[in-house]
Amino acid sequence: MTKSIEIRKAGFTNKGAAMMLVAATQEVQARLPASKVVVAANYSLPFEPRARLGLWHRAELIKGGIDLGRAVDLVPAKLRERYGFVTAAEIDVILDAAGFAYSDQWGLPASRDLAERSAVWKQKGKKLILLPQAFGPFKTPGIADLMKRVADNADLIFAREQQSYDYLTAAVGERPNIRIAPDFTNMLKAVPFTGFSRGAGRVAIVPNARMLDKTDGSESRGYEDFLSRTISRLIGGGLQPFFLIHETTEDLKLAQRINAALPAPIEVTEAEDALVAKGMIAQCDAMVGSRFHALVSALSQGVPVLGTGWSHKYQELFGDYGYREGLTRVGLDDAALDAALAPILSEALRGEVSARLTSVSATLKSAVSGMWDEVFRVIGR
Repeated sequence: MTKSIEIRKAGFTNKGAAMMLVAATQEVQARLPASKVVVAANYSLPFEPRARLGLWHRAELIKGGIDLGRAVDLVPAKLRERYGFVTAAEIDVILDAAGFAYSDQWGLPASRDLAERSAVWKQKGKKLILLPQAFGPFKTPGIADLMKRVADNADLIFAREQQSYDYLTAAVGERPNIRIAPDFTNMLKAVPFTGFSRGAGRVAIVPNARMLDKTDGSESRGYEDFLSRTISRLIGGGLQPFFLIHETTEDLKLAQRINAALPAPIEVTEAEDALVAKGMIAQCDAMVGSRFHALVSALSQGVPVLGTGWSHKYQELFGDYGYREGLTRVGLDDAALDAALAPILSEALRGEVSARLTSVSATLKSAVSGMWDEVFRVIGR
């Protein structure tokens, strides 16, 4: 039976969101090739990249609490089919690929929206699966109750790591439909990159503007200086750092400000798509970064990393790879920064770290494969 499967909360706003969309789309298309993979056509999902992935479209335009996109429901089915549109009523399964949306840090609106939608979907017999993502904490008044409603209505919920699982189950209780599985972009095959190769001394610097508005004052104020000092040390160690942009607007501006303060600016690169960016990271000798899915791209391909982060999801990611020492804070003095960069500056240490990460990566990829098996068992029921 042909199914219509909607992927929500992923798009092309940054490379991480695009990776989640591509990974979920490829898995559905491989396992259920007759199915329609659907997304709500909005600002984060422009037509051309949707078309390249073979995605169908569900019209949604919320104004004043009313979905004006429902007007498409009045179009005859044959005409909708011709133009690639699917109605909300035709959706059988919803895969939520939010990454990190349901927490105090992002507030009530996202959790309320999912709670309300999930109740409607359950009543209409649709299946809801939350793909591996970060959750919590849930201390904001009302947010735990919203997540209880989501847990009541969802068929499966995958926390991306132990801390998120603990936050979620503390709010809604332990339930058989709540599991743990790693980030699911680790299995994405990168587009091969030939501009340089491992051993050429290239180090990707992946900034994240969220380090400025989601961290406390000292972290926020020190972030640009941390990256500047790091870049100077990498150059002094004979390596060739360059900015690799994962989010065009804010991250690009951040890189440009740092470049303006350096004695000599470094190259700024934005890959044409997420899989090209992953292929570029694969050829780097190391990476320094703060974008979650750029870090996944490095760790899962055995590329040594020095990371910084703004939520528990970063600590848990490095813990999953058995490399907690690869995550640091920005306020390091010179001696501590030198020590943190030693596994990147030393060729011998880079090799040791790479071997460790490659071994763990195989185990995590196996876990993601098992997660998808469970997802499709539920879809098939």
